[in-house]
Amino acid sequence: MGSNFRSVSTSTRIVNGKSTTTKKIKENGTERIEIEEDGVLKSVLINGKKLNTGSREKILNILF
Repeated sequence: MGSNFRSVSTSTRIVNGKSTTTKKIKENGTERIEIEEDGVLKSVLINGKKLNTGSREKILNILF
């Protein structure tokens, strides 16, 4: 049986009043990086390839 592995790392920076959160998720050999600015999802990379960002719901439908 295969084992499931998940690692999540989150960092937040505030520069000139703008909050940028980067979440790095490694799961079953896949790396996903999500970048949010002031709570709005701006970018998603899966294994280094950028997904076109639309609404958060659209991206989550792609991922799950």
